[in-house]
Amino acid sequence: MTDSDPQEFSEAYNRTLGLLSRRDHSAMELRRKLSSRGYGDDLVEQVLEQLESRGLQSDELFARNYVQSRRGRGFGPVKIAAELRQHGIDRQLLSDLIDERDRGWLLECQRLMERKFSRATGAVDRKEKLRRSRFLLQRGFPPSMVSRLLDGSSHDDFEFDE
Repeated sequence: MTDSDPQEFSEAYNRTLGLLSRRDHSAMELRRKLSSRGYGDDLVEQVLEQLESRGLQSDELFARNYVQSRRGRGFGPVKIAAELRQHGIDRQLLSDLIDERDRGWLLECQRLMERKFSRATGAVDRKEKLRRSRFLLQRGFPPSMVSRLLDGSSHDDFEFDE
């Protein structure tokens, strides 16, 4: 199974299982955590290979759950993609999971804006538009989506940049 000390492998493997029992982790996160505990690179790779072969760790599953969680908390595709890149998720997997042209993102953006600014009354002036725009951009929605939404484009005539 491994070229390393079986006891050290078992210890690293069990430590990783403990981490995974609390929440999903990307392979990069696990690699970093095990390395910081003093485990060698070869041992870390063996542990990660074993976990993946047993279906206990998957970057794809981690990324899917992460997207679902963050989207449900009102974050947009730009922010989620940036966060996943920091977790070591490759660009191909990101493009498979996050499509900014998905009309669902527009609906999420609009719902978030309505929830956040529902108490605002009267006409929306330039200053208020900028405030709303900053909020939505910080939440990770694409600038083109934010500006079109704030300009009053309806869902039907909303076209996504290719």
